[in-house]
Amino acid sequence: MKFRYLYLVISLCFVFLPHNSLSQTKQLIINSTMQFEYAQKMFESQDYETAIVEFKRFIHFFPENENQDLSKFNIGVSYFNLKKYHDAAKIFNEIIIKSKKEIIVQKAVFFQSKAFLMLGNTGYAQIVLQNHLKLEDDIDVKDQIYFNLAQIQLSNARKLQPGSLERARQYLSKISPSNQNRYKIDQYDDLIFRAEHAPSKNPEAAGLFAIIPGGGFLYCERYHDALITFLLNTGLMLAAYEAWDHDNKALAGVIGFVETGFYTGNIYGSISSAHKFNQAQIIKILGRDISIKPNINPEHQTYGLSLNFNF
Repeated sequence: MKFRYLYLVISLCFVFLPHNSLSQTKQLIINSTMQFEYAQKMFESQDYETAIVEFKRFIHFFPENENQDLSKFNIGVSYFNLKKYHDAAKIFNEIIIKSKKEIIVQKAVFFQSKAFLMLGNTGYAQIVLQNHLKLEDDIDVKDQIYFNLAQIQLSNARKLQPGSLERARQYLSKISPSNQNRYKIDQYDDLIFRAEHAPSKNPEAAGLFAIIPGGGFLYCERYHDALITFLLNTGLMLAAYEAWDHDNKALAGVIGFVETGFYTGNIYGSISSAHKFNQAQIIKILGRDISIKPNINPEHQTYGLSLNFNF
């Protein structure tokens, strides 16, 4: 009976207590400004993983906000800084196609080209810049595109791609007179001239000289390799001759087979050495270059250049 009365009293208390005294739920309402500022804070503190999540949340919940394009751009930059270049290129491509904000599109173009370069795809890196060049009217932006295209061609020249140096010169010549000093065009012209007149070795001549074991390496100024190749091939030839002269034709055949491999390698190695010599000379000269990096200030939406001299 006592428990029954106690239960009745407790029930009555719940009935007559005000409803808001039973549950007072605190609700935190996040508006677009708070969400964007938090995402931007994560971005600026270089917590790119969190920044991506928060910018995506902002894009989802506030689709009409004016910072949509900037949020997408910052997602792309975050992927880029995380070395997820493929994801970055996809985001920048979406911005280039859909965004109406010219400054954001310009920045996306340069970053997408850089992302393709980091992926080792110089072809797409050039296509992105060349396509935007056709649509761009701003002289400074066009000059920067020409400069970046020249940089890509100089990179190709280091890999001995034919015509790269001339194409680099052509792109640099298109930069407007007002920006010639800004991009140090005189220094680049000097680099290209010296690269075109760099010492070189003819691969065909190296192969011909290699008919005499070690001769091709000697032509390519690899004196140690030339001596080793000469002694090794000469020794095997003499050993094969001695075996044959002593009527040991089976041994002579085995030694001759081994010598054929070394002799062929001597010719192939000589031709390869000529190519490597030429590439080393180009890299030695073009290593003294001026590289460009995107200089972005997402908060103020400005774009600039950062030139690094590697002398």
